[in-house]
Amino acid sequence: MKIIVNGTDLSQAVMKVSKAISVKTTNPILEGIKLSVKGDNLTLSATDMEIAIEKTIRSDTFMEGSTVVPGKLFAEFVKKLENEDQVELVIEPDGKLKIVYGSSQVFLSVLPAEQFPNIDKTSKENAFSLLQKDFKDVINKTVFSCSTDESRPILKGCLFEVNENELTVVAIDGFRLAYAKKKVKNASSPFSVVVPARAVAEICRILDNDEEEITFISERNKFMIEVDETVFVTRLLEGNFVNYKQIIPDDFLTTVRVGRASLLNSLERATVVAKEAKNLVKLDIKEKYINVSANSESGNVNENVIINMEGKDLSIAFNSKYLCDALKAAGDEFVNIYLKNNISPCVIKPYSGEDYLYLILPIRINA
Repeated sequence: MKIIVNGTDLSQAVMKVSKAISVKTTNPILEGIKLSVKGDNLTLSATDMEIAIEKTIRSDTFMEGSTVVPGKLFAEFVKKLENEDQVELVIEPDGKLKIVYGSSQVFLSVLPAEQFPNIDKTSKENAFSLLQKDFKDVINKTVFSCSTDESRPILKGCLFEVNENELTVVAIDGFRLAYAKKKVKNASSPFSVVVPARAVAEICRILDNDEEEITFISERNKFMIEVDETVFVTRLLEGNFVNYKQIIPDDFLTTVRVGRASLLNSLERATVVAKEAKNLVKLDIKEKYINVSANSESGNVNENVIINMEGKDLSIAFNSKYLCDALKAAGDEFVNIYLKNNISPCVIKPYSGEDYLYLILPIRINA
């Protein structure tokens, strides 16, 4: 293998694929980045067996070939070469990789490319397309509600349901639920998959052209996108996802319309005090206002937020973080909050439309 590449192109490509390098493994090959040269292209690949990322850049090729470089070391080193117009990569007769830049050179030990796992790219058996900004929006509205509990691995991902040109994304952690949907194009037959939270977050980082359409492909136990010479593949989570439709109540006694920013700001102030009390914040809902209060050994907060309310007065308590997360993700000027009593979950929806929904379980407190 012998090629010349632009230093900036190489650095950016390495930074992108390095997100898939394994950090906890007994297999050294998974700590590496595979370099494959074919024609006038250099393809860099990394995988931890859960996600895989490939990035292809242009190269001046003198000899094709492939090798696996130590990922972290290579990433740190080429970061220092991003201002170099030309970087030469050569496999020496002794098997080491020689990196030539300016009048300098460095040698790195490498591993055989044959030991690197094959990255299985899927066909278009199940697929849908939408704008990148729409995908990022539906993920930002849900992914924070994924569980981190290892005992329920299926909840560590987002449920993707595609049906009649609509994508619904759902995340649940046992204390809250987030639901959002978007219209899609070119949808195949209806299907549903559970994509790891880490994977959808990394996909969002890859997408950098909001107005460009992107196609998502799923087959068997894989989920894949390809954009700007970058391929991202993730393993899907296996198991039965929670039947979220049975969890969402439709019977309420109190409906509150409130300015999202006003309530969020009040809750964030209360959270400063509530941290010592496990983020416990109490909401006393009256005809014209919500009284937001929090108490701890360090102090207390007590303030009112103006609302429009229909139904019965109600006192209820929540983990303020869950409320704040939902209100931050909602983004609208006004939201509706639906409640039944102080032990039933509350539901937050947009003031108009049905594009998203948040369900949050209350905390039981003494009256």
